[in-house]
Amino acid sequence: MRFGVCAPVSEAARLKKIGFDYLEVSASSLAAMTEAEFAAFCAENRAAPIHAEAANCLFPGELRLTGNTVDFGAVQAYIDRVMKRLGTAGISIAVFGSGGSRRVPEGFSRERAQAQLVQTAQYLGETGAKYGVTVVLEPLRRAETNILNTQPEGLAFVRAVDRPHFQLLCDYYHLLVEGGTMKMVEDCGAALRHVHISNPEGRVAMKPTDKADYRAFFNALRRAGYDGRVSFEGGVSDYETELPAALEVLKNA
Repeated sequence: MRFGVCAPVSEAARLKKIGFDYLEVSASSLAAMTEAEFAAFCAENRAAPIHAEAANCLFPGELRLTGNTVDFGAVQAYIDRVMKRLGTAGISIAVFGSGGSRRVPEGFSRERAQAQLVQTAQYLGETGAKYGVTVVLEPLRRAETNILNTQPEGLAFVRAVDRPHFQLLCDYYHLLVEGGTMKMVEDCGAALRHVHISNPEGRVAMKPTDKADYRAFFNALRRAGYDGRVSFEGGVSDYETELPAALEVLKNA
C-alpha cells in the first residue's frame, strides 16, 4: 500500500520528508482555475518531490446533482472540464463525495434522486475513461448528506452504475460513524479503489495510543484484495509532530 495526505502541492516537500508517497488535492479547485493558474499547478506538481495522484471535492456545492433544479447539461459540461484537467495533471483517482451537491431536497423523490445520481455517475465513468481517471464514490455520514451513507449502499450503487471507471472508496471515519463493520469493507472486493483514514475520535491524525483498531481495518482491506492508496484526511495542527506518528500507525497496521 502507498500512503498519502489530503494537502496542497505546496506541502509536497514537507510530506515527502516525513515519508509520505503522494498528495490528494481538490478537484473543484482545479476546475475553477484559469488556464494560467492550472498550467502553474501542473508545473509545480511535476517538479514536486511527491505528486498529486488523487483529488477529492469533485463537485462545487452550488452545482446541484439531485432535485428539480438539476441542469444535466451544466453537470456534463463541468464533468468534461474537471476530468480533462485531472487527466492532464496526471491525477488518476477522483473522489465523488460532494455531500452538498448530492443531498436530496426535502420532499423530493428518493427514487428520482437515485436515478439522477446514476445518470451523473455513468457520465463520470464514461468521461473518466477518456482521460485515464477512475471516479470513486465516497459513502458519507448522514451529518454530511442524506443519500449513499454506508458501504453496502455505495457498493450497490456502483453495481447499478456499471461503468469500469466508476468504483468505490472506503473512508474509515465515515464507516465507523455510520456503524459500519469490517465485513462491509471486505465485501467491497474488487470495487474498492481508494481509501481515506483518520482517527474516528475527532477526525484528526492517528496516534499509536488511539483506541481505534486500525489493524482490523487493514486486515479487512487485505481480505478485500486492496493494495492501493490510503490517504489521511483530517485535521492537523502541526505536520512535523502529528503526521510522523500517523504514518507510523499506517505502516504498523
